Amino acid sequence: MSFTVRADNDVEAMRKAEKFIDNLCTAILLSTNIAVDAESIDIVGVEVRETRGSDTESTKSTVVHIVAHGVITIKEEVSLGLGLSEPHVRRIIEITEKLAGFDELVTRFLRWYRWSLLEDDPIDKFTKLWIALEIWAEYKGYKKGKGSERKKIINALMKECAFSEKEASDMYVIRSSIFHSGVFNKALGKLPQLEKCLKTMVLNYSKAILSNL
Repeated sequence: MSFTVRADNDVEAMRKAEKFIDNLCTAILLSTNIAVDAESIDIVGVEVRETRGSDTESTKSTVVHIVAHGVITIKEEVSLGLGLSEPHVRRIIEITEKLAGFDELVTRFLRWYRWSLLEDDPIDKFTKLWIALEIWAEYKGYKKGKGSERKKIINALMKECAFSEKEASDMYVIRSSIFHSGVFNKALGKLPQLEKCLKTMVLNYSKAILSNL
């Protein structure tokens, strides 16, 4: 796909392009529940436009033409194409534009969840899901106040995932084992539970977003 951004230089243009593609991929996730990502982004053309205001001072803006390669990278077992109708595409663009004004913690949460769906390795998937959970816990305010980080995340798991205190505590032990020593033998049994929790959180959030469009 190709699109155009307005920026003062190539670096800013690339930053804006990466942000747009990230929001576009998240919008596709929220609209279709299919995880996609971009493989690369290239600048294919630069056009400098000069305008003059009423005070005769000229200002220059750079219009940069961007091409994104491999934007739709989908796990093979999901689909080879999205098969979207024109109204659906317009809706995805509306979601993309809406995401531009979201709290950065929300977009990071959705990004890490999306990346988790593209992982085949279960430990990498668990890690990305946990990072998404940590970001969500920060956004929702679970990390505020006194108390250990462990207790705060366990509380978040109990509130957001309806885990029992033991389930949440066991999940945190596995998280610590993976993050600090790479041990993962018990993680595989807990992965579906964590994945189901995050999926429910994303679905609930996407319903709120889509209902306002």
